[in-house]
Amino acid sequence: METPNHSVILDNVCKLILEELAFLFCDSQDASAFDYSQIVNAHKASLRFEGPKNGKVEIAADQNLCLVLAGNMLGIEPEEDEEMAAAYAADALKESLNVICGRYLTEAYGDEVVFSLNAPEIGDIKDLSNVDENADSECMLFFETEGYCLVVKLTINK
Repeated sequence: METPNHSVILDNVCKLILEELAFLFCDSQDASAFDYSQIVNAHKASLRFEGPKNGKVEIAADQNLCLVLAGNMLGIEPEEDEEMAAAYAADALKESLNVICGRYLTEAYGDEVVFSLNAPEIGDIKDLSNVDENADSECMLFFETEGYCLVVKLTINK
């Protein structure tokens, strides 16, 4: 199995899915210039996958971005129905992660390869910076959209 360029594929998939799913247009950010202060009040979700390759995809976004994400996915204005947007903010992030992961695996390994995806789980944002020493490869991408920051991390196990 040829090793895909994980960063390029994941970057393209994240931008495409967030645009199609939630009408959010993302710009890639340089890791060295990334403003971590924008994601301190954040949701983080992770999703494990198994197949010819095993690993996980994680996503973290500022809570306000999660409100925008939920509002766009539900077709509501978060400012007008903040209670509903807040109730679905974490679910919107998990659903975005689910679609990003599925599309990434298809783009990276082809549509003939079968993967099993676990249910996305909400976790602690501190876990995002942990380096998995047993990983075959890891990449972390940074995005800006709607004035908020978003981080996506891919870990492929050995």
